[in-house]
Amino acid sequence: MQTVNKSNIKKILILICSLAVSLAIILSIYSHNANAQEPYSPSPDTAVAPKGLVEVKMTVIGVDPIKNELETRLQFELKGIYKKGPTYPAQDLLMTVNGANVEDSEISFKEGKPMIVPALKFNLVKGKINNYPFDTHIAKVAISIDPLASIGKQFAPFQLNPVPLEFKFNADVPGFDISYKPMEENSSIFIYIDVSATRSIPVKFFSLVIIVIMWVLSIMALLLALKVMKSGKLPEVGMLSWTGVMLFAFPGIRNSQPGVPPVGTASDFLSFFWTEMIVVVALVIIGSCWLKRYHPPLDD
Repeated sequence: MQTVNKSNIKKILILICSLAVSLAIILSIYSHNANAQEPYSPSPDTAVAPKGLVEVKMTVIGVDPIKNELETRLQFELKGIYKKGPTYPAQDLLMTVNGANVEDSEISFKEGKPMIVPALKFNLVKGKINNYPFDTHIAKVAISIDPLASIGKQFAPFQLNPVPLEFKFNADVPGFDISYKPMEENSSIFIYIDVSATRSIPVKFFSLVIIVIMWVLSIMALLLALKVMKSGKLPEVGMLSWTGVMLFAFPGIRNSQPGVPPVGTASDFLSFFWTEMIVVVALVIIGSCWLKRYHPPLDD
């Protein structure tokens, strides 16, 4: 008996070690290093002119892969000839941005008025949400600012040229690792970047833990059912209850994953669909054994 117990313990330890190694390998393959806090430094040949510039600070405040939206806030700091106050331009400016919620893709700023922009939303143009938790989503962001000739004012030629820009990026959205990459067209007067959002390491790890939990519980239910079938004894009602509870608990366990989309994702294919079927098979076996072997007491 002790030999059997030792053998079972070894098998369990081997299974746990195998699962741990599998989790480590998967996380190392799909790990993503975020560079969200690193500002873009233009190359020397595209360095901004010292006469003035506008510093554009973009902060990502939300990612919704289901709606295909990336939500951001923009803050501006004016320097040199464009500065009348900390955020007050010295002349009328026109910002062109490809925001999904910006009418005609243009936002104008009046001279001497604060440069305040509502939250901007950008479309996620790449990415498949069904790959959760290993999905990657990309939004393209294009921003440029041009001066507008104000009535009754004369400007030097350089003041009507496109406004030099300095870009800073920040993102801290729970559940996501967010980074950006300047594209070839990006320059000191035109911000053109790809913003990439992937699930964070804790989200991936938690999702994989949920997958392992469902597999372990479903296999336990199946082994219990097979043992009951071979024993020839009447199964206890508690076995039926426990297996039935698992059948209806798995959807709740599955939905406890952070930011999980509706049913049909990669994580469902890895565990949820199959474990639900295994639990159903186990429940049918235990229920059939109970119906076949149960004999109600005879009345005297």
